[in-house]
Amino acid sequence: MTKNDFLSTLTAELKRRDMADTQEIVSEYEQHIAFKMADGYSEEEIVAKLGDPFLIAAQFETDDSQEKKPGAKWLAIGALFILAIPAALGFLMLIVTAITLAAMAISFGALAVVLFADLNVYSLIPPMPYWNGAVFGLAAAALALLLAVGCVYYAAFIRQLARAYQRLRHNIMASASGTAPLPNLTIFPQLGGKTKRRLRLLALLSFALCTVSLILGILAAILSTGSFQFWHSWNWFSGASAG
Repeated sequence: MTKNDFLSTLTAELKRRDMADTQEIVSEYEQHIAFKMADGYSEEEIVAKLGDPFLIAAQFETDDSQEKKPGAKWLAIGALFILAIPAALGFLMLIVTAITLAAMAISFGALAVVLFADLNVYSLIPPMPYWNGAVFGLAAAALALLLAVGCVYYAAFIRQLARAYQRLRHNIMASASGTAPLPNLTIFPQLGGKTKRRLRLLALLSFALCTVSLILGILAAILSTGSFQFWHSWNWFSGASAG
């Protein structure tokens, strides 16, 4: 069975059973299939693993025996309330980490601009020949780009983790209500195949450029000063030693 066959059959069966949230259910299964296909699975493999659309539609009908047990719902609500506290703290830590990563990317980008433009605001940058600073600036720009790619992946991870957490909450309440749960969601970022390949290539190129530029900058500094401790030749710490 293909994806279109599965979705059309599921839609027709849900409408036949007068399910109020038919469109939402079908949309969730459609997204699930799209994400699995982006991971390299074929339509037939995914649909076969999901099961018979007739049985899936039947599971979404409320079980009356479960509805007569409101205690199960209250127990699920209590469990979700307890789970919300560590979940909120975890998401807060992830967001703070994402902000820190973005700040690092911006900082290295600013450092690259300063080194390329030969600016030295408030004498924050140690003195060095321009061409040597430009090479270090190239390394800083590559590192900023690498961190920016990391920010994209990290933001996608947080978004997908939030979706997976919401799906978990939904499925817990669905089980307590006697209805079928929706497909489980992975916590790994769900990016399109083309986007994933471009970001991976960009990360590899920026990492290679950063590494090569940093090594070349250090070698050039050693050769130009004739010393492995080139920072002493450029008097980087003369002010500290004088004090």
